[in-house]
Amino acid sequence: MTYANSSVSVTASARFQSKLKETKNFGDALVEVFSDLVQLEIVTWVAHEGDTTHRAGNRLKTTINLIDGDIENELGSDFLPGSPYAELRGFHEMQVEKGSETIANNLKTLVNIGEKVTGLLNGGSTPEPEDSVDFSSDRIFSRV
Repeated sequence: MTYANSSVSVTASARFQSKLKETKNFGDALVEVFSDLVQLEIVTWVAHEGDTTHRAGNRLKTTINLIDGDIENELGSDFLPGSPYAELRGFHEMQVEKGSETIANNLKTLVNIGEKVTGLLNGGSTPEPEDSVDFSSDRIFSRV
């Protein structure tokens, strides 16, 4: 599962820095970056001899826009009922469920951090201990 590739991270970082310089508002800069980071793509694929990447036919692919709720699914012929890898559909569905929950929770945490930092930058007080942010991560990585 891929959360972001380096080109997205660089672009998001540059957009964040630009927006922060422009507005001097950490929260606005975070919102700008979040617009790029709301797409979750989960791919389960079976490599055949000579394959170096997944392609239509040998993959299950789900793309979720976490803000709009749009979900696109692609079901390759290798995963149809009666096909050799049909049992991997259940695994893929489980990864989609876990992945979307994890990303949604991570986005909530980032929003919470942004709100607290914005409050501090705008002259607010230090957050009380009960308001502290949990920085734990429950990212899911899997390989088949």
